[in-house]
Amino acid sequence: MPISFRVHARDLINSKKVVIKNNPTKFFNNLFKSKKKVSVVVAAYNAEKFISKTIESVINQSIGFENIQLIIVDDCSTDSTGTIINDYASRFKNICSVSLSENTGSPGTPRNVGIELASGEYITFIDADDWFSKNGIEKLVGILDETGDDYVVGKTIKVETGGESIIGEFASVKDRRSISPFDVRHFFYHMGPTAKMMKLSLLKENDIGFPNMKFAEDKLFFFDVFLAASKVSTTVEPVYYVNRTDTNQGSLTRTTNVIDKRRSDLKVIEYIQSKSLPSEKERRILNRLYEYDIVKTFDSMLFVNSDSKDDFISVLAKAIETTQNLQYDFLEDFETPLYKAAVELYMENRIDDFINLFIWLKKDKNKKYVIKDNLPYYEVPFFNDKYKYIRIPFLTRALDSYVIDNVYIQNIQIYGDDLNCLNHILIRDRNRIDNEIIIDFNRDGNFLQFKVDISRLNSLENSLFTVFIKYNNYKLLNIKRILKNQISFNNKNFEFYTTLANNLGLSIKPNSK
Repeated sequence: MPISFRVHARDLINSKKVVIKNNPTKFFNNLFKSKKKVSVVVAAYNAEKFISKTIESVINQSIGFENIQLIIVDDCSTDSTGTIINDYASRFKNICSVSLSENTGSPGTPRNVGIELASGEYITFIDADDWFSKNGIEKLVGILDETGDDYVVGKTIKVETGGESIIGEFASVKDRRSISPFDVRHFFYHMGPTAKMMKLSLLKENDIGFPNMKFAEDKLFFFDVFLAASKVSTTVEPVYYVNRTDTNQGSLTRTTNVIDKRRSDLKVIEYIQSKSLPSEKERRILNRLYEYDIVKTFDSMLFVNSDSKDDFISVLAKAIETTQNLQYDFLEDFETPLYKAAVELYMENRIDDFINLFIWLKKDKNKKYVIKDNLPYYEVPFFNDKYKYIRIPFLTRALDSYVIDNVYIQNIQIYGDDLNCLNHILIRDRNRIDNEIIIDFNRDGNFLQFKVDISRLNSLENSLFTVFIKYNNYKLLNIKRILKNQISFNNKNFEFYTTLANNLGLSIKPNSK
C-alpha cells in the first residue's frame, strides 16, 4: 500500500497523540486474560446519538461478551462521544477506549489503530451509528470455525425511516462455503465493512490496512483482503443493520461530493494497476471501478441536472487515460451495453452525444423498445448510425392477467440473453425484508406465466410490493407495465392512459409550465 495512503498505526499508538484505556497490548492487561474469539473495531466521530446502541449490540451478542474484544477509537469527537465510550470502558475491561488528539478526517486511520491493537482470532468492523443482529457475530464465527476460511460475509439490512432493504444482496443471497472471491462475479460490488469478518492473521501477515482517504478507503482495503484470501464463505443470515433513518441525517454518506468520490476511485484504479496482478483478477476488479463506479455515475439525475457536467467528464477522461496501457480491451467486460456505447461515444470525441444519451435515458418517459433477432434494444431517437439501436440485457413486459378459482394468473413477455438462468418470481415488500413470497413459473420461449393462490397473497402483511423475476440466483428484473404515455406539444400535455375500466383513454390538458 502506498505510504502516503496510511498513517502507520503502530507509530501513532506509541506517540503522545493518543490516550488508551484498557490497552490490550500492555503486559499486565494480558497476564491473566485468555485470547478473545473476535475483535470488534469501531471508528467513532461525533456519534453521541447512536454510540450507546452500537456498543450495547456488541455487549448483548449471543456468543457472549466474554468472547469479544471491543476496540472503540474516538477520532477527536467534539460532542460527548468520548465520555460515553470511556464510561463503558470503565465498566468492561474488554472494552478498549482509544482517544485521538487530532481528527484524521477518515475512518481509515482509526480502524488501523483498532487492527494494531486487536488480538482476537477474528476481526470485524462496525460503524458507530449501526448495530449487529443479536446472533450476528456468533453466526460468522461459527462459519469461520467450521470452514477454516479467511473471510465470511452475511446479510446487511439498511434501516430507513420508511422501512428496510437489503444491501449487496448478491453477497448474501445463498450459503456458500470455501469458494474463491472470484467465483461470484459481483462479489467486489459490496465493499463496505458491514457484515464481514475475517481472520486477524490475514490482515497482519499481509500488512493490510485502510488508506487515510476520505472516500474509497473501504474498496482499497477489501480489494487487498480478497486478493490475499484463499477461501471465503457467505451466509443468508442477517448480521448487520445500517442506520439510514431521518435521525441520522449527519451521516457522511448523505453529504459526500460525488466528484470527490470518483477522484478517490481514480487513486484506487492506479493502486490496483501498480500491483501487476494476473490479467483475470485485474480485469474483474477494474471492471467494477470503470463500469460500476465511474460510468454508472452518469446514469443519475445528479449528473443530468448538474450545472458542472465538465467536472464529471474530466473524471471520465482521467479514467480512460488509465486504460491506455492495459493488455486487453476493458470495454469487453462491461455488463451494460448502454454504458459501453456511451464510453465508445466519448472515445470518439462525441461528448455532446455522450451527455445527451444519459439525459434521454433518465428523462424520456416514452422510450421505444425494439426486438431484433429475438433480442431487446433501445431505439435512440436522435442517432442514425450504429448507436441507433442499443442492446438492453432484458425486456420484460406484463401482458394480460386474470383470476380463476381464486388463483391469480399473470402472463409476461420476456426477451434477453439469459432466459435459461431465470430462477423464480419474487413478490417482495418494498419496506420489510421478511414479508415476501417466491413463486414458480412456466416458460414457453419468450412467454412466461406464473400463478399464485390468493390464499398465499393473503398470508402477506399489508404493504406495497414489487413483483420481480429473479435470475442468476441474485439479480432482479422489474416487470414493466405501460399504463400511460405522456407527450408535450404546443403548450399542451397529451396523455394516453388506462382507464378504471381497463380501456384506452386520452387526456389533453394545458401545459402548466
